[in-house]
Amino acid sequence: MTPIEVLRPLLRGDEHFAVTGATGWFGTTALDLLDDLLGEQAAERVTAYASRPRTMTTAAGRTVEVHALSELGSSIGSTTHVLHFAFLTRDRAAELGIPDYLEQNLQITATVLGAISRLHPRGLLTTSSGAVYDKARHMSCDLTGNPYGTLKHIDELALRQAMADIGGTSVVARVFSVAGRGITSPELYALGAFITMAQAGGPVRVRAQGSVVRSYVGVAEVLAVGLWSLLSQIPLVFDSGGHVVEMGELAALVAQLHGLPPDAVERTLDPDAPEDRYIGEPGQMAQLAEHCGLDFAPLAELVEQTAAGMRAGGGSS
Repeated sequence: MTPIEVLRPLLRGDEHFAVTGATGWFGTTALDLLDDLLGEQAAERVTAYASRPRTMTTAAGRTVEVHALSELGSSIGSTTHVLHFAFLTRDRAAELGIPDYLEQNLQITATVLGAISRLHPRGLLTTSSGAVYDKARHMSCDLTGNPYGTLKHIDELALRQAMADIGGTSVVARVFSVAGRGITSPELYALGAFITMAQAGGPVRVRAQGSVVRSYVGVAEVLAVGLWSLLSQIPLVFDSGGHVVEMGELAALVAQLHGLPPDAVERTLDPDAPEDRYIGEPGQMAQLAEHCGLDFAPLAELVEQTAAGMRAGGGSS
């Protein structure tokens, strides 16, 4: 089944969704998904929030007024579910410096905690990250060496406890690698960089000299599993899974889908270089998808969706 087919039977008809981080990759995809799910009612039943007020347009052509995140707690009595995707990405730590990076992300967490205490939503879905795990697969507690992953760990704990305190449902998706329309800052992601090079006619360069293994799943698929659990009132923490692929194989697939020959992929391999493996728990999301009836898109289709989104301009940031 598609995400819409999975989710539509679970709607009660009174849901009002607040989407934070609405202009990012997960936020824009969530708005598009809710447009498809709610149809004409989306305008009244979805409210978008980001770091500052602005307007944006969904894939369906709907103009959305985006409110400042600081206003999240003011919609008392209407918000039933919070879809929380607001967070400064890991690349911002070097730009801001660790103290400012910590302060700004903790302020986002505090804002959402305050909104939960005032709004008492029935459910919260939030995206965490595979970066919450250290190399030994323990939870990260190193604010200096891994500020992003450690802050995500803190964010998870605080939000789950806040929802438990009010008797609500919390769902946490620990995201590893994703694909799909709405990608923002494609240069920050291997898939986005490969597509950019392929769309320019190649070559597609793989900089890593050692084996780099990632697991890719669609952003919409992560959201579908998370929303299914949320609307079913099943508390859940899960790793995103999907298609496990080495970066050279991914680059070759991107080149092929853009009509480039095999020799368009350039890479210097060092057989002695250590493997870089960053994947979620392999069977976890697959089991969840099977349980709710969701069909995963093939990797080639996910690449094509991502490329189409980039040609169309991607998402807003």
